[in-house]
Amino acid sequence: MAKKQGSSRPKMRKQDAGLRKDVLEAIERIWPDGLVEMTFDSEESYFWDIQTRLTRALQRIEGTDMLHEREAEGEPIWNEGADRDEDPPDDFTYSRSYHLFFVSPRGAAFAFETEIEGVDEEALAEEFDEPRRMDPPMKSIPGQGRTGWSIAISLLAPFAVVSLNDMLAFEDGSTSEPGIEPCALTQEGEPIAGLEAQFRKFHGDQAFEILRILRSEIVSILEKHGLTVLQEGEWHKPVFWLRGSEEVFVGSSDEPIRVLDAFFFERI
Repeated sequence: MAKKQGSSRPKMRKQDAGLRKDVLEAIERIWPDGLVEMTFDSEESYFWDIQTRLTRALQRIEGTDMLHEREAEGEPIWNEGADRDEDPPDDFTYSRSYHLFFVSPRGAAFAFETEIEGVDEEALAEEFDEPRRMDPPMKSIPGQGRTGWSIAISLLAPFAVVSLNDMLAFEDGSTSEPGIEPCALTQEGEPIAGLEAQFRKFHGDQAFEILRILRSEIVSILEKHGLTVLQEGEWHKPVFWLRGSEEVFVGSSDEPIRVLDAFFFERI
């Protein structure tokens, strides 16, 4: 009796989930057991048949720069000046279920100055002989930022997400990769809601129109390559019957896995 109830409950949830038919069918096909995990073979993804043509098309958009491309497979990272043949990696990127591009319009409205707090290595070296302070000396590190569109392509199914984001590069060689979801924060450290509206407010209708037209061009290119672009309202929808395995970062401890998490996630 318990087995019958257990099998009917997920079915009812799926019917009442309000998901697009193609999204629901893809989730049921990819995760038939309701467990999101890194078991898929990325080398067999449909994506590799379109990658070269898609990359070239995005690079050729007039008046823009493709500033970033990140493959799904994780890789070692060396800091600037390191000897890759002799030095061990300083860090590693995690494998993901998606390929990421970042395209930014050219122009002053889409570039800005920024800074982060970092360890002052020179001051730290001077204090080496007198290690009395608990915290290392800090300093402001200047950087440059660009606003543009993050373009994430799932390797699991032909779905894509296009979202406004920033990419940052600092004078010490460190960078902040654009993500899928907006990462801009208020002075209190809270995520800024409605990033597109914020951009329009501070940069005006003309600059915002450039962004809007660019997004339309990107969506058109993606669709010509057989990809379906999920709108934000769709990828925020919860998928109650899914859960994440211990090896992947999906959802959070307090919220259910969303459509976005089912197709776009990374290994922990």
